[in-house]
Amino acid sequence: MKFKILIVLFFVTFFSFSQNSYHWPIDSPHVITGNYGEIRPNHFHSGIDFSTSGLMNLPVYAIEDGYVSRVKISAGGYGKNIYVTHPNGKVSVYCHLNSLNPALTDLVKKEQYAKQSFEVEIFPKNKNVKVKKGELIALSGNTGNSTGPHLHFEIRDEKTEMPLNPLQHFEVTDTILPTIQHVAFYNLADTCSPKFLNSWPVKKLKNDSLVIIKDSVILKNSILGFAFTAFDQFIPKGNPNNVYSANLFFDGKLIYSHAMNTISFEDARYVNEFSELVEKSKAEKIRFQKCFQPTLYPKGFYDNVFNKGRIFLMDTNFHTIKLVVFDEYGNERAVKFSVKTRKFNYYSKPSINSDVQVTCTKDFMISKNKLQIYIPANTLCYSTGLIFENTIETTGKLIILPSEANLKSTSIVGFEVPKKLLPYKTKLVLKSGSSVFNPINNKDSVFYSVRNFGWFLIDMDTLAPKVKTKQTASQIAKVKKWDSFSFVITDNLSGIYKYNLFLNDKWVIGEYDAKADLVTYYFDADTPPGNLPFRFEVEDRVGNKTIFEYVLKKK
Repeated sequence: MKFKILIVLFFVTFFSFSQNSYHWPIDSPHVITGNYGEIRPNHFHSGIDFSTSGLMNLPVYAIEDGYVSRVKISAGGYGKNIYVTHPNGKVSVYCHLNSLNPALTDLVKKEQYAKQSFEVEIFPKNKNVKVKKGELIALSGNTGNSTGPHLHFEIRDEKTEMPLNPLQHFEVTDTILPTIQHVAFYNLADTCSPKFLNSWPVKKLKNDSLVIIKDSVILKNSILGFAFTAFDQFIPKGNPNNVYSANLFFDGKLIYSHAMNTISFEDARYVNEFSELVEKSKAEKIRFQKCFQPTLYPKGFYDNVFNKGRIFLMDTNFHTIKLVVFDEYGNERAVKFSVKTRKFNYYSKPSINSDVQVTCTKDFMISKNKLQIYIPANTLCYSTGLIFENTIETTGKLIILPSEANLKSTSIVGFEVPKKLLPYKTKLVLKSGSSVFNPINNKDSVFYSVRNFGWFLIDMDTLAPKVKTKQTASQIAKVKKWDSFSFVITDNLSGIYKYNLFLNDKWVIGEYDAKADLVTYYFDADTPPGNLPFRFEVEDRVGNKTIFEYVLKKK
């Protein structure tokens, strides 16, 4: 009788949480630390993150019946991840896993040895790796580019591979209203380059309503773009996540809205145009979300946008601005205030004044001063003037402006190699800030796929990667029983391209954790007895190679 009561309680609880009767991919408590559409460096977050409270190896379950359609093992990215295709046309994705269930582990291991590569991608044929709803398929982990143990989970459309908002398929108890922190305006008189004007903090009154510090804003600009900062929480004092949607009203009329539902991977870098990190002071940087559209934008991203969200002030009267933000479950916050202008300026000269113009809807190519630039159509969000300078021969530098231009995809930059650098042309890397771009050689020139404009510096990578054991010799001497053995691999510039680990001259699996610079060999039934002679061969992305040999003397 008690068992029957427990079963009833389980189903009542479960169906109160899940709109579509999906099984949760991880056990309760379902603490969501990152939501769909969250603003990340260079991309929108494409799923939801479940906290594992810093723990590894928590059970991960299939959310519905289906078959494993893909398994990918990577040193970066999603690390170890599983794709399950379901009869309803959806694909569930489980990422940063520590290990897979035995059947999938055997499948992966066989492929790794066949290709002699830790990184593999498998597409099981004939739907023969079937899973049941609630079946254990993996254990959670911290693999790939994860910044800590958690489960990243996605739901995608099978045909388009579009990542969908999982919270449209799972419902959590959420009664917390979003928080609006700041409102701001941009000057849009330069049609190619929005200029940030100013921002105002939002405060909450005793009656729980929101206002800005000043109840009215007076500007000297008359064509405006609105922006804001806000966050949402699923539980009290929970992680600050992005708001699900925003509506903007001008004098009571809806002029702009967006909702985080369908953001394609192709449009992931649009986050750099949609949001902007503004330095208010040396101690304060604020990331604003813009409520206006550039020339080119993802077509499915916006709803109900009038005049691209631009606000035209045609007189010197006060006008009403109202921002309403929502979470996935209809909780909403609003802030309302007045704005007016003292000056009419509907057009300003483009800030980038150049004889060379890039039309964002067309392919652009130019070859000048031994420098070549190719920008594919639809790479830029705005048409713009282009300024560039090649001083590679004298200073080792080149400049491409505007540096603030956001690139949706890569552009190609190439130049003729100066004679003094020709002996090293296969080793020439291009640096921009923390980014390093590796060369594509063609006769006496080198080309680079770049993801940004700005200031670039040429450098030579002539140093081979470095390899050492993770533990020191004295630490190794104290170990009585081994379950794994790790190597640290680092490279000074171009990055690790490939590696091979051999034991007794036979290739073995070394699990590469790129973020930690670690390659780990796990002892198993195939590990031979006695001392273990390892040979580690590693190559960087410009062909520098290292061979490291080490004999692990076991007690």
